[in-house]
Amino acid sequence: MQKGIKVNLALIIVFIIIVMSLFISKLTTPRVLNNNELLVNGLFLFEKPKQISNFEFFSSNNSSFTKSDLIGKWTLMYFGFSRCPDECPTTMYQLSKLIKVLKEKNYQLDNKQWVLVSIDPERDSPEIIDTYAKGFDEDFMGVSNTRPMLLSLATQLAVNNKMPPMNNEDDNHDHLDAHVNNIILINPEGKFVGFFRPPFDISRLSLTYQSVTQPN
Repeated sequence: MQKGIKVNLALIIVFIIIVMSLFISKLTTPRVLNNNELLVNGLFLFEKPKQISNFEFFSSNNSSFTKSDLIGKWTLMYFGFSRCPDECPTTMYQLSKLIKVLKEKNYQLDNKQWVLVSIDPERDSPEIIDTYAKGFDEDFMGVSNTRPMLLSLATQLAVNNKMPPMNNEDDNHDHLDAHVNNIILINPEGKFVGFFRPPFDISRLSLTYQSVTQPN
């Protein structure tokens, strides 16, 4: 009789542990938002993902970053420059906070990457832009290449970019000020699926990003 009571108590305890584990898992698992909810929170998704043509940029140590590096990973891509006075550092800071929040939640990050593409390749060498990006978080990658390559990718991702004036001076940012301050979302198939619109804040970024990228 005593043995039966112990077995029943053990089964009850196991049952309670399972129920509590499921409850905690439900609380900590991000809710999947519908497209309207995503839009309200700053993420616009296309009805159909858009193809991206081949490209090549370079990071520190002349390491190459191409379209093939998008495959198998969710990519957040931002277009900015190292001498940007306000919008770029503000956005990069919010992205660094997003990475920190995800790490604290033990969110799966082995198939995630964060890329800063320089819109000022005349002054941002691969080393300069990569060092700038890693100043916000070591997991960032900064890349740069010639302006024709930049214009090709920026056009496909709906990021306005202008040619610098012929007599451009080092402290003249006029041709850079009109760039679109969106954060680009690219899926593991290497397709342009949408973009996060400013203003950015960590609560909305975290909510929408996890909703879209969490494992099925």
